[in-house]
Amino acid sequence: MNKPITLRPLGWAMAMCFGMITLVSTAGCASHPSIRATAQRYRIEVDLDPPEHRLVGRAVLDMALTNPADLKPGRSMVVNLKLHSELQVTNIDISGAEGTYVGWRPSEPDPEVGPKTHLHRVELTRPAERFSLFVDYEGKLEQDVSAGEVAGQIHNMRMHAHVSSDGIYLAGGYWYPQPSTGDDKDAPLSDFVLIANRVEGLELVASGERDVATTESTGRLTWHSPYPLDGMVLVGGPHEIHEAMHGDTVIRLYLKPTQAKHAEGLFESVRRNLDRYEPLIGPYPAKEFAVVDNFFSSGFAFPTFTLLSSAVIDMGERSQTAHGYIDHEMLHCWWGNGVLVDPADGDWCEALASYGANYQGYVLDGKTEEARRKRRNYSHFLSRIKPEKDKPLGTFGEDDGCSRGIAYQKGAMVFHMLAQVMGQETFWSAMRTLTRDYVGRHASWEEIRRVCEDESGLSLAGFFDQWVRRGGAPTLVIEGARYDAPRRSLTVDLSQGESSFELNVPIRIAHAQGTLDVNVPLAKPFDRVTVPLEVIPETVELDPEYHIFRKVPSNGIVPTTSRTRSGSAFVTVLPDGGVQGRYKEVQSVFESSFEKDERVVRKVGDIENGALAERCALILGEAVRDSYVGAFLDAIEFPVRFTSKCFEFDGVTYSDPGYAVLCTAVHPGVDGGGVTVLFANSEEAIPPAMFLPMYDRSMVIFKDGRPILRRDFERRNVVTVR
Repeated sequence: MNKPITLRPLGWAMAMCFGMITLVSTAGCASHPSIRATAQRYRIEVDLDPPEHRLVGRAVLDMALTNPADLKPGRSMVVNLKLHSELQVTNIDISGAEGTYVGWRPSEPDPEVGPKTHLHRVELTRPAERFSLFVDYEGKLEQDVSAGEVAGQIHNMRMHAHVSSDGIYLAGGYWYPQPSTGDDKDAPLSDFVLIANRVEGLELVASGERDVATTESTGRLTWHSPYPLDGMVLVGGPHEIHEAMHGDTVIRLYLKPTQAKHAEGLFESVRRNLDRYEPLIGPYPAKEFAVVDNFFSSGFAFPTFTLLSSAVIDMGERSQTAHGYIDHEMLHCWWGNGVLVDPADGDWCEALASYGANYQGYVLDGKTEEARRKRRNYSHFLSRIKPEKDKPLGTFGEDDGCSRGIAYQKGAMVFHMLAQVMGQETFWSAMRTLTRDYVGRHASWEEIRRVCEDESGLSLAGFFDQWVRRGGAPTLVIEGARYDAPRRSLTVDLSQGESSFELNVPIRIAHAQGTLDVNVPLAKPFDRVTVPLEVIPETVELDPEYHIFRKVPSNGIVPTTSRTRSGSAFVTVLPDGGVQGRYKEVQSVFESSFEKDERVVRKVGDIENGALAERCALILGEAVRDSYVGAFLDAIEFPVRFTSKCFEFDGVTYSDPGYAVLCTAVHPGVDGGGVTVLFANSEEAIPPAMFLPMYDRSMVIFKDGRPILRRDFERRNVVTVR
């Protein structure tokens, strides 16, 4: 969702307007107050000309004053409408009130928010509590699609409003006029009807339910919002439509002809997720759902559809079944697009969708080890980020708020801990209540807290203050453990760094007959706790299942590519002659994590002392066979061995031309740093670069681009009992 852009007073520019609205001078208008009015209903009609990048539209806005008491006899008022700066208003009519179109003024663009807009000003000389605006507008909408494509990222966040033969993307960017109150936190919800003329060679999809009867009778595509929304989205591409039913839900796939082979797998994915999540969080809140192929990098969720880049759809079974892809986007139909995020508070929907899909998907599959690995990796993620970036979860989406990493990963873990406190069944009951009561409405973190408190009977203010409103996490460590045999008691020294989180810390005690799991309280930076124990303990392990979100000392963080892509000093090591093709793309992905002055490139035979010892390193292809590089890898005990023709791991030789390996080890000379090697037996075996950072594993071996073996090199926090 795009935030309103802050306007700077640059003076009013004049714009020609026809019809019953008369163009007048701005002199004398300054005293007219702007009114707070919302569009309760929109009816938008558009005609698109992709080869010319052109849009011609008419929007009817049924307006209502937010505060009818603003009406005063003989008092004029002003309505401000925001519109993309490349779209010109050609006519404005008013019904139910009398007024004059004054003109427009530009606003400065904010690249983090959206394109430049114009603020169009309508003076109501005889205002009314309710009235309608009829706005005709047109112009060219064209963006540089490549400008927002970032190596290693799957979201092109710069796209807002674009019409072309390659595809149509109108999502935000003020592609239709919207009332502006000047308040970033004011995001009223409205009902929408969208009517679009068909476009030759392209199929259109909107964030609403298709009005089939009207479409068939008029020949014009028509949609209406299934519930009040904060905006309308229209996309399109050179697609074929595949359609199926699941219960009362229409499933549509908008795919390129070459993607028809993925249709059945996509249908099955949507069916599986509907069957999985409706019992947990309530009925799907619309009558249809679509998966739409996109012409740029995206994994976007909108009401009634998800827009996926071609690369994601072409992953086939992996994107259809792996958690965090289609299941995550579908959950946004409930959370984020169904129950909408209150703009006056932080964005909670990514945290909840990540919990429900990216993590809970493994729990629902019965894959307990995978679920533990996700919990562990969430903690290890936070352990790598810089302290100044460790901002409260509740600030996501706000200016200078927390990162997407915190929103997705810490957020998922916070909801896991909340479900533990409430009980899993009670938690899902609360989520069904949230869906039932708030679809088509805004909800904040406070509403979520109240729903969970009402459902559980617990006071959760302390939990939300600690994990949502406060940054950071405890750095949990067992400092020591002693057993007093005569007293049959185990004493454990626990610390959480400088923080004072209130915790119940799980501890696993190993003894000759097995293991025993206990929870011990910790509310101070350091505490000594005593556990009555009839058996003689051998070791204690801190929260082995990672049920507490925490920071981990750097030597305990599992090495993954994230470790190599952190820090402030980086070197790419290339074979003699350099690299091209996919190796070059991998180089770009890794280097994009560093500023230009933080990274260097070295070829074998030209590596000075310290270049490897003092920097995170990416070593590509044949560079592994250099004697200097080989000695460095031996010194850090790199787990993969490279022969003159192939590579070996754990006693197995991988010699087929289709094999490749991505492996990261701890860099002993860089605190928190890593050394990553990507080596392939052939150019064709190199996996796609953009997906490599998503493999949160220490090592992945690929065969013909598909992962066949995964390993993690984990150091567990086990302490011997004295």
